[in-house]
Amino acid sequence: MWRAVVEACFYGHLFYGVCAAAQVIETSVQLGLPVNGWLIVVSFIGTVVFYSYPYTRQTASSTDPRVVWYRRHLDVVQQLQGWGLLALLALVVWVVIRHNAAIRRMTILEWIVLLAVPGVAGFYYKSPGGRVITLRRIGWLKPFVIGFVWAGVVVAYPVLFARLQYGQYTPFTLFSCLLFVKSLMFIAVLAILFDIKDREDDRRTGLSTVVTLVGLERTLFQVSLPLTMLGIATFLSYATMQHLTIPRVVLVLTPFLLLVAGIFSLTRTRTILYYLAAIDGLMLAKAVIDIVAMRY
Repeated sequence: MWRAVVEACFYGHLFYGVCAAAQVIETSVQLGLPVNGWLIVVSFIGTVVFYSYPYTRQTASSTDPRVVWYRRHLDVVQQLQGWGLLALLALVVWVVIRHNAAIRRMTILEWIVLLAVPGVAGFYYKSPGGRVITLRRIGWLKPFVIGFVWAGVVVAYPVLFARLQYGQYTPFTLFSCLLFVKSLMFIAVLAILFDIKDREDDRRTGLSTVVTLVGLERTLFQVSLPLTMLGIATFLSYATMQHLTIPRVVLVLTPFLLLVAGIFSLTRTRTILYYLAAIDGLMLAKAVIDIVAMRY
């Protein structure tokens, strides 16, 4: 019973949905915005649908536990994806009808923010006809595309929808832009690390990723670790300028230190559940710790 629950949570990407919802709450708390229940639901459903999409169309045989799980539950997952898409459409229609006046007052910048995220996400996977370029196959760009989409949903969208739904105008200040970049870089590093798991399969199929391009050790210690240290240095610079309290600085740095530990842990072979729970679980840890840090 517990095994089935764990597999559904992690293989079915429900945990990713929880991470996205938690990060929406994190941004709302950090920027003093109303916690948007509509956006929390949309981020949860959208994340699950987005990450489940390629596995519902997997045709090649594989021993990957996640692929095997989807093959075993394909009919149920496809039905749930259909319901998820209908739910997303219904929620979008509801927002358009309810907040039509606010939508018509949106600026060009707000429209760019609104459309850029689903636009980039749409080009991540290969189109059915194969005629459109897929950003997923551009090795160096792939993790930053993932980071951009995540940061757009969990950082930029709470700012945008606070104005649409609650009339609370919050400009994209230095702090909100810093949160966007911090989230983008944090997720990008996690995406780089996650590709380590599939490096042999990716080499065989010709899928370009950072680890297939530069190798395991260079990915860990010459790409992921420097990017993480850059994130730490950026935050410390901001913390110094804003005179943040020591408890808050320590708490906000904790997810980065956990990320450093995660980087070193991948020098050993790990299971897919380790990547899904421990490595990607750092997204949830970051959200919870950052929310707690706001008390200081």
